[in-house]
Amino acid sequence: MPLYVILVIVAALLAGCAIKYFLDKTKNIYEITKKEFIIGSVIISLITAPITVFAGWSLAKANNLSFNEYWNGYEKTAQWEITTCSRDGPCVHEYSCDPYLVHVIDSYAYTDSDGNYHPEVSHWETHYHDCPYTTEEWTFTIDTTLGSYTVAANNLPTNPDSHRWDGWVAVPTNISSGIPSFWAAAKQRIDSGKPGPVTKRMQYDNYILASDKSILNQYSDKIEQYTKDELLPDVANSVHEFYYADKVYFVGYEPIDKKFWQTTLMYLNAALGTELQGDLHIVIVQNAKISAEKDAYITALKAYWSDPKVFGDDTVSKNAIIVVVGTEDGQTVSWARATTGMPLGNEYMLNQIQNKLPGTALTPEALIGIVNGEFYTTVNDKNETKLKVRGLHGNGILNRLLWGLDDTQTKFKRVSMTGNNADDNGSGFLYLADELEPSDGEKILFAIIGFGVSMLVWAGAILYGERIQKFTGRFRRNSIFGDQNTWR
Repeated sequence: MPLYVILVIVAALLAGCAIKYFLDKTKNIYEITKKEFIIGSVIISLITAPITVFAGWSLAKANNLSFNEYWNGYEKTAQWEITTCSRDGPCVHEYSCDPYLVHVIDSYAYTDSDGNYHPEVSHWETHYHDCPYTTEEWTFTIDTTLGSYTVAANNLPTNPDSHRWDGWVAVPTNISSGIPSFWAAAKQRIDSGKPGPVTKRMQYDNYILASDKSILNQYSDKIEQYTKDELLPDVANSVHEFYYADKVYFVGYEPIDKKFWQTTLMYLNAALGTELQGDLHIVIVQNAKISAEKDAYITALKAYWSDPKVFGDDTVSKNAIIVVVGTEDGQTVSWARATTGMPLGNEYMLNQIQNKLPGTALTPEALIGIVNGEFYTTVNDKNETKLKVRGLHGNGILNRLLWGLDDTQTKFKRVSMTGNNADDNGSGFLYLADELEPSDGEKILFAIIGFGVSMLVWAGAILYGERIQKFTGRFRRNSIFGDQNTWR
């Protein structure tokens, strides 16, 4: 960055010299004095050029640092809000009713300067009240550990015509009504004490992915061939049905029930995100080529998923755990490989996943495990009760490995990106901040902006400064405000 600041300063000063030379030669009344040139040079060198370039540089670095990741949690409560409707009241679905007249004054009476009286000009307009179609409207929300979600707002009641506000006015059929099935299912889960999973996209800073020069980035020469053969699925980066995300990928393998696979992993991720701040992605492979080069495949997969040029801000995140399982018969796990979104950490866990998974039945229950949520309460120092959720662990092999239920050393530990907190795992990667640079296009843009802002200094000197021109026996000061004569 210092080099760019110097280049902008030099360019701006040279431009100032050229402008001054031109104005002096043409004897233009708007000129730059030597004093103004010195002051302008100082302002450009110490203020405008450095601040403008630094601000742009910092903005670009902050933008390049920002990536998206999944946070995982649980449903907590289901809210059903009933709004009582009235004429001109709080409800949304209304029609025009009960006309009334309003006296509108177009111009008030007045007497003009000639003493002529002009009477008031007015007219009557018909206005209407707003009447609701039904006596009440319903809004359904779900509160989760990751925030509140409005499933439906201002629904009409079930069987709206039986809830007419005016018995003579029929209710339109194109307005949503009743209890949403999504909310009802969540309500049932919550009431039974088994809250469902929730996932949400959030922003975070990733110094590793933002640094093009870092040797910590993953690389692979197999990506082109694998993508050509359609063996690399795209990393999940979206949410559907308010707070669900599919993070099980199938390459050459067709399960009987894809939805059950996805749902089972969602439940595990709900506990994993809540308790260990992790996010598990599973790739199930049934392909001879991949099975012949297992290590090359997972290296290529991580490199592909980590490439901002492919996925932008939606690359695989730092809290991700990536598990690839291969099968030959479609019934059992033949081999496994694992990695994380970080370049280091959890090596023992990854090794145990590779060693323990082969031979496991290829079912969601055996591989992932049935992990339900459980409500519990805590009381803080102010004697306030807070509702929380935790996972009830099953016997799935990944469930037991990630939590270290059989061997505490396999427990997943999220590696810190910054290392700022005392309980962070790892020293962080803040040192990579020095490697971050804007793109070439951004650098050119900031240089142009810095140069343009610096030109405003010369414009100010020309338009608002003064130049003393010598005349016979006196000096004349010229400015945009006119000539001001002063005697020597």
